[in-house]
Amino acid sequence: MHAIAPDAAPIFARAARADARADRRLDAAIEDFFLSARDRLDDRTRAALHAAIGTLLETIERELAAHATRLLARAGGGVVTADPAGTLRRLIEAGLLRDPELMAEMIGQVRLALLGAALIANREPGTPATLLPRLVQGEDAVRAAAARDYILADGRRDALAGRGLDLPVALHRRVVWWVAAALREAKAGKADQALVEAAVRSIDAHDDGARLDPIALRLAAAIDARGDELPELLIEALGDGRAEFAAALIAYVQRIDLSEARALLLDPDGDRLWLVLRAHGFAREALARVALLLADADPRRDIEAFADMLDTIAAIPVLAAREALAPLSLHGDFRRAIRALERSRRT
Repeated sequence: MHAIAPDAAPIFARAARADARADRRLDAAIEDFFLSARDRLDDRTRAALHAAIGTLLETIERELAAHATRLLARAGGGVVTADPAGTLRRLIEAGLLRDPELMAEMIGQVRLALLGAALIANREPGTPATLLPRLVQGEDAVRAAAARDYILADGRRDALAGRGLDLPVALHRRVVWWVAAALREAKAGKADQALVEAAVRSIDAHDDGARLDPIALRLAAAIDARGDELPELLIEALGDGRAEFAAALIAYVQRIDLSEARALLLDPDGDRLWLVLRAHGFAREALARVALLLADADPRRDIEAFADMLDTIAAIPVLAAREALAPLSLHGDFRRAIRALERSRRT
C-alpha cells in the first residue's frame, strides 16, 4: 500500500466524486440549453442576485457569529468564526437556494430594483423626480407622512451594499436558522445555545413594518387612488423610477399580495398586467405610455409585438378584464398551494 501525504487526501476525495460532478454539470448544461432567452436569468440579474444573496447571508452570519462569541466569552470562552464563502457554498449544497418561495422573493426584489434603476437611468438628463416630493409637500398630512416614510425606507435599502435584500419576517427567520445551523457545523455542536440565542435575537430585531414593501403599500393606501387618478399616478411612479411603489399601487387597487403585483409588473409578456390596467379603465394612451416605459427599461419586452396588439388590448371591456382576473383575488396561500401542485404535475 502506497503512503499518501495528508495534504493530498482532498485530491483523491475530489477525484472519487468527479463522475457525479460531471453528471450534475451535464444535467445543468442540458437544462440551460432548452431554456428560452426570456426564461433565463440575464448576466446582469444573475450578478446582482449573487451579490445580494452573498451580502444578505454574510450580514446575518457575521451578526450571529459576533453575538454567539460574546455569549461564549461570558461562559468561559470560545469563538464562533464567520466563513461567508464556506457558508454560502454549504447552504447551496443543502438546498436553501432551491426553496421556491425564498428564491421567488429574492429574484423578485432584485429584478424590481434593477427595473427601478433602469427607469431612473432612462429619465431625461436634469429631469427631477416629482411624485414623492409633491406628496411630501402636499396638504394631506397622511399622504405626506407616508411619502416621507417611503423616502426614508428607500434610503435605508439603498444604503445596504448592492441594494441589499430585505426579506419578509417569515423568510428572514428561515434564513437565520439555516445560517445558524451552518455555523454550528464548524463548532461540532459546542456553541448550540449561544447560536440559538443569537438567532432569536436577530429574528426579534427584524422589523417587518420598517421594510420598503409594507411602507409602499401604506403609501398606496394613503393615496387611495380613484379610477381616473390611477393611470397618471402609475405612469409618474414608473417615470420617477419608483418601481416598488408602482408594484404597491397595483397590489392595492387589485387587492392582491405585493409579490403577485411585483410578478405582474416584471412579467415580460405582460398579458396579465394589461388586463389589470384595462380592469381599472386605462385607455389606449395610458397603456402605451406604461408599455413604453417598461420596454425601455427591460430588454426582454417586445414593444413591437405590444404595438401590434395595442388596439385589441385597449378595446377589452373593463368587466371582461375583471372577470378574467378573478383567480388573482383568491387567497395568496391558496394560490401558492395551487401552483405548487401544478409544478409537481409538470415534473
